Amino acid sequence: MSSTRHSPRGRSTMRSRPVRSNRTHVQSYNEESGPDEPLADELESEPRPRRLSLSLRPRDSSRNPVSYREDSSDDDIDDSLDGYPDVVLPTETPELAAPTEQSTPTRTRRSRTVKTRSQTQKTKRTPTKRRLELGRPLNKRRKVEEEKDTFVGSGVVPPWHTLPYHILFDIFLRASYPLINEGAAKRNSSVSWLVNVALLCRSFHEPALAALYHSPPLIPATKSHGLLNLLARPQDQLSNNYINKIQELHVDVETILVYKSGPTLGYFDLPKLLEYTPQVKILRLYHNNDFVVGIPSWQIPRSKWVYPDSLFTSINSSSMRLYSWDWNARFMDTQALLPLMLERHRDPSFKSIQELKILHIAAEDADGDEVVGMPDDREHVLSMALNELPHLRRLEFQESSILNDHLFPKLPLNLKSLSINNCDDVTTANFTQFLASHGRSLRELSLSHNRHLSLSFITDLKGACRNLEKFVMDISIFDHSSYHDLEPHFEQLLAPSQVPTWPTTLRHLELIQLRRWDEKTAEAFFASLIEAAPELSDLRRLIISAILKTGWRDRASFREKWIGNLERAFLRHSSPPNPRLRTLSRPTQEPGSSRVSGTAIPDDSASPSKRKSARLASLKHSDSEDAHSPSPRRSRVHDGDSDHDIPAIQGMCDVVVIRIDNQRPRETQYNEGDFLDDEVSGDEDWNGYDDIGDAGHSYAW
Repeated sequence: MSSTRHSPRGRSTMRSRPVRSNRTHVQSYNEESGPDEPLADELESEPRPRRLSLSLRPRDSSRNPVSYREDSSDDDIDDSLDGYPDVVLPTETPELAAPTEQSTPTRTRRSRTVKTRSQTQKTKRTPTKRRLELGRPLNKRRKVEEEKDTFVGSGVVPPWHTLPYHILFDIFLRASYPLINEGAAKRNSSVSWLVNVALLCRSFHEPALAALYHSPPLIPATKSHGLLNLLARPQDQLSNNYINKIQELHVDVETILVYKSGPTLGYFDLPKLLEYTPQVKILRLYHNNDFVVGIPSWQIPRSKWVYPDSLFTSINSSSMRLYSWDWNARFMDTQALLPLMLERHRDPSFKSIQELKILHIAAEDADGDEVVGMPDDREHVLSMALNELPHLRRLEFQESSILNDHLFPKLPLNLKSLSINNCDDVTTANFTQFLASHGRSLRELSLSHNRHLSLSFITDLKGACRNLEKFVMDISIFDHSSYHDLEPHFEQLLAPSQVPTWPTTLRHLELIQLRRWDEKTAEAFFASLIEAAPELSDLRRLIISAILKTGWRDRASFREKWIGNLERAFLRHSSPPNPRLRTLSRPTQEPGSSRVSGTAIPDDSASPSKRKSARLASLKHSDSEDAHSPSPRRSRVHDGDSDHDIPAIQGMCDVVVIRIDNQRPRETQYNEGDFLDDEVSGDEDWNGYDDIGDAGHSYAW
């Protein structure tokens, strides 16, 4: 009777024992549930309790509750669960275990997992939901992946390891140049690439190391000390002779020589390095501010490092034969530098110099322009120093006011290349006289940022520079002083009556920021290029950037007319090579078979009508080829869209870039692509075709 008085709750208690929270077994990653576990069988045989809310994480009394001032996201939950590897995250689809071989009816086993309150909330959230941020778009548009034409090779790997040493060295040297970004004073990734190539195979080891040590990167300064220690070791005990591999040294004075490399390394000893590098041909000592154009002479800071006597002693003792050298007034005052130049140019190591660069040498200073120990003026001393170099072929002046009317006539007559960069005393008058007397031997001429030099000298360029191959002129002006004067100091670029003449040997023509001219003068300038097209058979690069101050309608018609004419006259129209061409194996030729040419040779035994048709077909094929391939010697080609006739088509330039606008001159020109963000417009799903439905029209939205 007592058993019948039990309540339903008591009867359920008799059938199953209540599960206490401290006896609950939680499956971990390191445990596996099996049929021999009694607790698992007992729990699976009965229904789950009505409420199972177990906290598997210890409560932290120091944890502050989340308030409305704090952000609560899924990242906080993930971080809190990282320290508890025994917690099994809930699975969407439970795995079914294999049935066990028992006499009792088989039941599907389910891996029992216990969900915590935080895990239950986590499953309700989408895993890709991110915390909202101020200014972030709600739905970021996905980027469109550009389709790139993948090159399909033939599967034939050439035997690169069988190439000679000098060919591999040339390949590695050109592929890795430059090793250092001198403007940013840091190494490029090509240094590590050369090291990896040297370790690739035995055939690549020697040429890759030779390319690396041809011009060793001395940045950072600790690497220069490591190089000096390597060269000081006996080379016969090393796997390579590193002394003979070094051909060039480019030294950043401010980074390597001015300051100590550390408490243990100290100052770097450049003269000692030169004693171990007798094969050096190019030695450059540069300042990192030399790459900034437009600093006035009174604001150029002097370096703490000065040309030491031990430097030239080491150069002479190692029997160097220098090909290139730089004289920089940052490292010594001009009054003391000019006598030093004259003295050192008489040394045997400097007699072989072919390329010389002169930086920041002024014609006069605030404290006087007399040269120390010499009665002559500065221009005369510099001309004497230049004449001491019999093999000088390339000369460059950068921000040097000493290049003026007095120095131009005294320059060497056998110069092949002349570069003038931001020299204020170079004018159109004195430069025209210089070209008339010294321009016959010039092959390259580069004029950049000279505010007093116009383009009037170009009227006699063909007669004065008959062998000129490269002509570059940039009229953009830079000024970092307080005046901020960015305008050229000439009235007009060309007079309306001045017609340019072009040497027939030109291969590279680049004119940047042409301005201060009217539309009539610009038309005469571009017309002179088109008229000279038959004679410019060697021209391969044509780059012109011009600024024209007219109305936008007139400028648009001017641009459409002359850009089209120049591209038709100079741009190469031949189709580019097929990128999908691959290396084909030579076909096997049977013995006794003759090589068949592209056109069949008519047989003598054939009928006369067949021979005649073959000749007509060949003539028709040759006429079609002549029609598609323009020749520079073709006669006049009439253009219906333009007012002028194109006298001839040169059609040999690989690069033709013509820009005509009215923008203000800047060092960097911006276009539409510079103002677009990384996100696409949103039409990336459109394939270019509109699906026209039954109604006969469609809409974008």
